[in-house]
Amino acid sequence: MPSALIKLPIGAVKPEGFLKEYLIRQKNGLTGNLGEISAWLQKDNNAWLSKDGTGEWGWEEVPYWLKGYANIGYIMNDQPMIDESMIWLESVLSSQRENGDFGPKLMDGDHPDFWAKMIMLYCLQSYYEYSQDERVIDLMTNYFNYELTVPDEEFLEGYWQQLRGGDNLHSVIWLYNRTGDEFLLELAEKIHQNTSDWGGRDLPIAQVKNHLEVRDGQEVPDWYRDQVDWHNVNHAQAFREPAQYYLLSKDEKDLKATYENFDIIREHFGQVPGGMFGSDENARPGYADPRQGVETCGMVEQMNSDEHLLRITGDPFWADHAEEVAFNTYPAAVMPDFKSLHYITSPNMVLLDAEDHSP
Repeated sequence: MPSALIKLPIGAVKPEGFLKEYLIRQKNGLTGNLGEISAWLQKDNNAWLSKDGTGEWGWEEVPYWLKGYANIGYIMNDQPMIDESMIWLESVLSSQRENGDFGPKLMDGDHPDFWAKMIMLYCLQSYYEYSQDERVIDLMTNYFNYELTVPDEEFLEGYWQQLRGGDNLHSVIWLYNRTGDEFLLELAEKIHQNTSDWGGRDLPIAQVKNHLEVRDGQEVPDWYRDQVDWHNVNHAQAFREPAQYYLLSKDEKDLKATYENFDIIREHFGQVPGGMFGSDENARPGYADPRQGVETCGMVEQMNSDEHLLRITGDPFWADHAEEVAFNTYPAAVMPDFKSLHYITSPNMVLLDAEDHSP
């Protein structure tokens, strides 16, 4: 199915006012300078810069940072940031192996780990929108041909990647909309079938994947089995997967499942104002008061999901919600100069220091 809206290419919107100032502070703060202080971004022995896919630093940290860093460079037309981004992107573009895999050689236990590469695909898509560099199309086509050859029992196995397969699905549909290669629809179906069941209800408790904790020895409530995972970042970024699959299935129940997912977690943990839900790491039965917070990661993944869903559905509800989080919750998670942030933000956090105040 066609999306209701088409995402404008990166750089088509020129920020002014609040948004421009925020991007300037990000550039001058942690985002723009993370390479100077983060072990994950050091270039020595970094698997993302390696010709053979080996190295000490090779999981999600580099692409998560690059996804935002490069976009700021493109949007602000900041040549030093674009140049720094290209060091990483050129390495990725030259890293594809004969079988179609690219980047770090990653394993999740005994299975190939596709998760970190799902984020790097976002980076490549933004770069393509900025540059029209056809090498991106070639790499993604070869990589998705490789994914199609991976047996189902080896594909998206493990915790993070199985829950977050919707990110992989997005990139496959993105490429299909540019090349029309039929094999991509087969791969999209394969990804959905191997992704956790985000449309599932009344699931066996063993299928609810995250760490389970209930307050004061309470019973696990029946409604807890209506989501396949309650980890705040997983939920914020993966609750949309049924709506993404709806583009392929054309089945209204898939679209409805995503709206229900949004409502279910807020029905039980929605005492957090500003658009998010109470889930300091995991949403836990009995822990639903305003002392509970949400990770900064959860906020940005929620906004990303809202943007995907606005494109897919055209429903202004998702635009309103992205704005609610962006203006009310997200700024509270970072210092005004963007040189520090905190991991979890709670509505009634009256004290913020470096001490451990658990429980």
